[in-house]
Amino acid sequence: MNMAAIATPVKPCVMIYIEQQAGQEEKVREIEAGLEEEGIPYLLVTGCGSHAAELAYQGAAASPLGVGIGIHRESLCIHYHRLPPEEPLFRLDGSARPEDWRRVGYNAARLVKGTPFKEMEPPEPVKENDGDLPDLINQIICRILQEQRS
Repeated sequence: MNMAAIATPVKPCVMIYIEQQAGQEEKVREIEAGLEEEGIPYLLVTGCGSHAAELAYQGAAASPLGVGIGIHRESLCIHYHRLPPEEPLFRLDGSARPEDWRRVGYNAARLVKGTPFKEMEPPEPVKENDGDLPDLINQIICRILQEQRS
């Protein structure tokens, strides 16, 4: 659904505000799937904002449920209407994967339902004996993420 602007939707839903730019279809599809799997309705709106947090805050302010998702070029956010505009609840950058985008949908829905959030999964570690620098960096990052979760 492509709408220029919307005040308050008739039925309760999570508002997804997306920057007017092509190429976001896969992100939107994954986010919508996460919301649908959790049983929470949503409304997709084309918005104007300089970053994802601004779009997400506009969505949260317009949503009867108080939850908004903002999608902007290389990032996306979940916002809650009671948080300061510059402090979204969750933020993902351009390195996020499709499964991360789906978790955004899950977590926005879980915010509405008041259930625990799904954690972002670290990337799969590579083999220890591979001496390639990108692989070594990946191993270090995976270890750090695993230690933080412990």
